[in-house]
Amino acid sequence: DLEERRRNWRERATEKGVVAQAGIFPQLDVRDRKRFVCLCEDVTEKDLHQAIAEGFDHIETLKRYTTVNMGPCQGKVCGLTASAICAHATGRQMNAVGATTSRPPAVPVEMAVLAAGQRHHPVRRTPMHHWHGAAGAVWMDAGQWKRPESYGDSVAEVRAVRSGVGLIDVSTLGKIEVSGPDAAALLERVYLNTWKDLKVGRVRYGAMCNEDGILIDDGVGARLAPDAFYLTATTGNAEAIVQWLELWKATWKLNATILNQTSAKAAVNLAGPRSREMLQGLADLDVSATAFPYLAVREGRVAGISCRLLRIGFVGELGYEIHCPSAHGQALWDALLEAGKPFGLRPFGVEAQRILRLEKGHLIIGQDTDALSNPLEAGLEWLVRLDKPDFIGRAPLLRLKAMGPRARLIGFEMADNVRLAPEGLQVVDEGQPVGRLTSTRYSPTLARSIGLAWVPVDKAALGSRFFFRWNGADVPAIVAPLPFYDAPGVRLRS
Repeated sequence: DLEERRRNWRERATEKGVVAQAGIFPQLDVRDRKRFVCLCEDVTEKDLHQAIAEGFDHIETLKRYTTVNMGPCQGKVCGLTASAICAHATGRQMNAVGATTSRPPAVPVEMAVLAAGQRHHPVRRTPMHHWHGAAGAVWMDAGQWKRPESYGDSVAEVRAVRSGVGLIDVSTLGKIEVSGPDAAALLERVYLNTWKDLKVGRVRYGAMCNEDGILIDDGVGARLAPDAFYLTATTGNAEAIVQWLELWKATWKLNATILNQTSAKAAVNLAGPRSREMLQGLADLDVSATAFPYLAVREGRVAGISCRLLRIGFVGELGYEIHCPSAHGQALWDALLEAGKPFGLRPFGVEAQRILRLEKGHLIIGQDTDALSNPLEAGLEWLVRLDKPDFIGRAPLLRLKAMGPRARLIGFEMADNVRLAPEGLQVVDEGQPVGRLTSTRYSPTLARSIGLAWVPVDKAALGSRFFFRWNGADVPAIVAPLPFYDAPGVRLRS
């Protein structure tokens, strides 16, 4: 019957994570219903409430009665908001409401979905996966990967990294080797910054844009030889970046080899003020500040395992990213844990890493940026080398620079220094949306709530107050200097 079909549909939607994967939940203002929800079909929030009041309270009947989600976008723009309004008006949870079925024209079904079957989604696991499970990890999805969100107490994990030493599994990062006579030339054309002058044995941060000047990924690159580089990419974009490099290598007919090492290598990040002291007892190379400075790469043995070590610090502390063959990942992890016992080493998860990086003011592509974010407005203008002859995105970035910034990605603190605002809330000016909060966390190190937000350029000056809409009220926040923690970078470079 109809009710059974509805129940089955909801169960399938929950299994597929229809709502959970849709992104940041919209924040509804119950005082104002004269707003458009579906721009394709001119459906307002008032229309939806009226239809629900008349009995069309199932998301599929609501769609057919009001034509919400039936336009060209098939719910890509308005689907989540329509579901949220239906849930709010009927007193249900978002996963109980579900989402409407998209009709052509819609995005084709990925072959991976068809091959995997309805109940078998592709899942990737790091070499240390089973150890994490046995240690009580709370799991989260990162692309196709399973990652430990925490081991039960993310605040204690943050404090361990700041005061002693912590260890996190970062095997999910994209790992790409680029070699050949034109390796440096390829990187010069796909990254915003310069790579041909990077010395052998050194590491550099880099970011990429598409042809529209929009940020698509970032990571670090190490020069292993005059014609060989080792790159990292974000977890969710690793495969896409490999394809991106292959595309432009073929387009420009460059003599370079691109090797995807993401699954072939395990990686961990050992971070904290005592990380050097601990690592020196395991490594057969000198890890002193003189022999192994910040932004350097070295190769050697750690606990007898052949490793590549990068001296970088996403979390803002003295740290080493250690890469080794995946077959030895668990052995390396176990050896580090054992050696770290006298130093109070503590494993930490993604949530602690997110807090640590936010304290340091580091953005995350896809979290703090979207399909309209360019590096000139996202705080990466220092990275863009417009004096290079050419690179992907240079032409639109030149135009954007001439036009001047419209918005800025800024750091902020809550004016009342008490509450923690949810991510995704709208920044408002005279009642109109002008930006959004992208990252928010309570910082145990600083003992206050901090975050990143997009605001108009006239609201971006240090100390300026701006407002965001939360539960129907305009809440004040103050633009704060970045980074929030260790601004001179002394701890990072120690």
